[in-house]
Amino acid sequence: MKLSLKIFLLSLALLAGVSGLAQQPETPGSLKTSPLEEKIEQLGGQADADIDFSELVDELMQYIVRPVSINKASESQLRQLQLNDLQINNLTTYIQKYGELTSIYELTQVEGFDSLLVTALSPFISFELQPPGAKITPANLARYGRHQILSRYQQVLEQQTGYSPISDSALAAKPNSRYLGGPEKLYLRYGYNFYNKIRFGVTMEKDAGEVFLGGPDSLKKGFDFYTAHFYYNGDKFLKHLAIGDYHLAFGQGLTMYSTLAFGKSPGAITTRRIAPQVKPNTGVNENLFMRGAAVTVSPLRNTDLTVFYSDKKVDASVSGTDSLSAEALFISSLQESGYHRTPGELAGKNAIQQTVYGGNLQTRIKMFRLGATAYQTKLGADLEKKDYLYNQFDFKGKELANFGFDFAAILRSLTVFGEVAGSDNGGRAMLIGATATPDPHVAISVVYRNYGKDYQSFFSNAFAEGSRNANEKGLYIGLFAQLHRNWSFSAYADYFRFPWLRYRVDAPSRGTEYLSQLTWTPNRRTEMQFRYRYQLKQINPSGVAGYTDYPENEKRQNARVHLSFKPTSSLTLKSRAEATWWSMPGFEKRGGYLVYQDVIYNMPEKPWSLNARYALFDTDTYNERLFAYESDVLYAFSIPSYYYKGNRFYLMGKYSFGRRLDLWVRYAITTYANKTVVGSGLDEIQGNKKSEIKVQIRLRL
Repeated sequence: MKLSLKIFLLSLALLAGVSGLAQQPETPGSLKTSPLEEKIEQLGGQADADIDFSELVDELMQYIVRPVSINKASESQLRQLQLNDLQINNLTTYIQKYGELTSIYELTQVEGFDSLLVTALSPFISFELQPPGAKITPANLARYGRHQILSRYQQVLEQQTGYSPISDSALAAKPNSRYLGGPEKLYLRYGYNFYNKIRFGVTMEKDAGEVFLGGPDSLKKGFDFYTAHFYYNGDKFLKHLAIGDYHLAFGQGLTMYSTLAFGKSPGAITTRRIAPQVKPNTGVNENLFMRGAAVTVSPLRNTDLTVFYSDKKVDASVSGTDSLSAEALFISSLQESGYHRTPGELAGKNAIQQTVYGGNLQTRIKMFRLGATAYQTKLGADLEKKDYLYNQFDFKGKELANFGFDFAAILRSLTVFGEVAGSDNGGRAMLIGATATPDPHVAISVVYRNYGKDYQSFFSNAFAEGSRNANEKGLYIGLFAQLHRNWSFSAYADYFRFPWLRYRVDAPSRGTEYLSQLTWTPNRRTEMQFRYRYQLKQINPSGVAGYTDYPENEKRQNARVHLSFKPTSSLTLKSRAEATWWSMPGFEKRGGYLVYQDVIYNMPEKPWSLNARYALFDTDTYNERLFAYESDVLYAFSIPSYYYKGNRFYLMGKYSFGRRLDLWVRYAITTYANKTVVGSGLDEIQGNKKSEIKVQIRLRL
């Protein structure tokens, strides 16, 4: 647990430094490739849609801006720092026995807090005995609360088919052949924070192609999506209070986890979920949140009770309506893309009501934590999917009840955790795992999951290979070892199978995945990584003559070398070379490669910084595409896919006008050597280039 915690917190600190979140000089160690970047890069490569990843790190970003007082922190705040129950107990006991801590050097005297862990925690904590104005009063709220306004504009510069001129008659004949709005993507965010105790704000977004202040009367409302929140975080009877839009996270995510979460990653051992039970929604994933109210109270010592209620409209594909009221009677699926750019997409916007209510009870007995969750979900219309053999166990109807029990036991160097869950149709699911530190330099993680093919849940997001926590069995083993002062090694192996059919897999199937990574840090200015990844999955062959009654083995292999070098205190160079190979019976072997060079210039005494990349890539088809994390403006993430043959360049600059106003400008362009058309459908561009401009302004008060 110690090693996994250090890896995670150091990841956040390093990513924050690169993104300009931390208003402090960059440390020599920040040349390292952040494991958090690697996690987001891998998660982005698995997603089919444009996802806002900011909510994954938003809570800890708040602590970078306003560090938590380690002496006054509540248990929930310490858990948000990924500390386990044993570390929290030892810290509390030390303060009660010896008084309040005064420095990071004294924190190392607490059992479970060595120098590496304290260094990882340092960006998020302070040792102020009593922060000025920390008591909640109207005067303090006005004086010490922090306001932030952030505005962003971005746009693809080339003309895409969806925005090209078209005659009225042609548009009337094919109304979905053009986007209703302009090509600009707009984002506006306001937030208030009082020592992380009281937070409120609003976030607004318009995607490219959506209408902004125009179009039919029903669309003349400005942004396409609005989210607002009020959040209180306490340490006495009232622990959490969320009003507006919020997220819930209980146990390991098998019963209820309404937000995004990391899965497998090169970190190898960060598999146990430790998340706040209730947190505000600040992202723009337009359907993945709760809207209503949630409260957590502590009626008994070491016991928390959370009750929640959510009632909101969600996007859906309507398949049947009432002839008189035009209300949806049947839907074929719930939509999560959040796009409302054409009449067809608008038809599914806010199509049905979704009501969710329930509760969670958690209690701690020494180093044992137990939890129970139960809730009901009601839809405003019957969900009736098209009947296929692979989806016959999926949910159908209007109401679904879910329940689950989770546990965690901290036994010094061993942590055991798990969760069992069920749905009222009789479906069951189970996850059990353990992390161990048999040696101060070695950490091991094991996770076994068994998700029934008939387990049904709208808000389950536990550790899995598939996109849903159903129809899957698997065993994951992860390892991290500090081999030497300059060498570290991480690896994982995951064995999984799907007992029932899946989309494009017309039989029970199986798969394996292996990853190993060796990191060499010869000095404070240099780091080199060597990584190999192997994936085997079974899938129906496509594009071949004839018929096969069983899936074939699809194999993917990746090899990567990554070098980070810091020749001066203000200049960082990062180089990567990655190759991929793909094979499947009946097809020719295919492959590709990606190489890039990053140049990062950041002089602490200067108000500006620059970040640039030039990349070359060549893959045989889109199927062999490669992904690479790119530096982006604050609260934005870019993980583009590189495929076919070409090059990509981006340049991002940041300028700070004093301590209150920051400006980011980012330009990126991809040029293809073997294509005359880029994209498809309404996003198609005539030509071989696609470029994008992004401008962001932040004002802090």
